[in-house]
Parts: sequence; C-alpha cells; structure tokens
Amino acid sequence: MNDLADTIDIELLPKVLREFDRIIGLGATLDLVHAYGGLRIFIPTPARVRPDHPIARIIGTEKLLALAEVYGAEEHFPLPKAERAILAVRNARIARAYATHKTARELAAEHHLTERQIERIVAAAGVTAPVDKRQTELF
Repeated sequence: MNDLADTIDIELLPKVLREFDRIIGLGATLDLVHAYGGLRIFIPTPARVRPDHPIARIIGTEKLLALAEVYGAEEHFPLPKAERAILAVRNARIARAYATHKTARELAAEHHLTERQIERIVAAAGVTAPVDKRQTELF
C-alpha cells in the first residue's frame, strides 16, 4: 500500500485518477501511478482479467476486475503521473520537518534537492526554523 494515501489531497489528482480512486481506492491508484505513471496503459475486458496480469500483480485481481468493468477494452490511454499532488505532499513534509528538527542541508540531501530548493519550499510554506536551530546572535 502506498504511504502517500493518507496525506494526498485528492483534488490535486487528475480527473482519471480521481475516478480510479473512486473505483479501487487511493492506495491502489497510487501504486498503479508509481508503476505506470506517464505511460500508456490498457485495461483488459473483465473476461480477460487474470491473477498473472501485470496490473493485477500490482493492485490485485479484484481491483483490476473493478477497473475492467469501467475501462475494459478501451483504447490505450496515458496514466497521469500525479506530479502536482505528490509534490504538494513532499513539500508539506519538508516544511514540517524544517519547522521542527531538520536543517535545509539535511533535507536537501534526504530529498535529492538543492539547499536553495529547500529554502524556496519552506519560504513558500511560510515556515521558519525552530529557535534552537537558528544562529545565535554574535553581539
């Protein structure tokens, strides 16, 4: 199950992923996005759903069958990457960590970003470092 499912804002997801959420749940939808986001996918007809289908191995046969009832045999279609929603969650986590205990340098290393990118993220969130992390006055 995907760890973003508890924190992601569903309204930030593209329409097709909101529909997938309604049919199979957010965790399975995000697992599918993780595996196939940005690629064209094909949902088989219900009669062709099998436990060894690549999508069934990710989300389970029952959930693939539920998708097949709605999307089965449609043309290949692109599965969105949900970047906006995922970045919003990442940025909120960065801001929360910065406000409580981590430095920009630590967060940059952890998230494979530059320190400047971290500074922009926390500034946009209106977050400041806790008092014990700030530089003490010199005079």
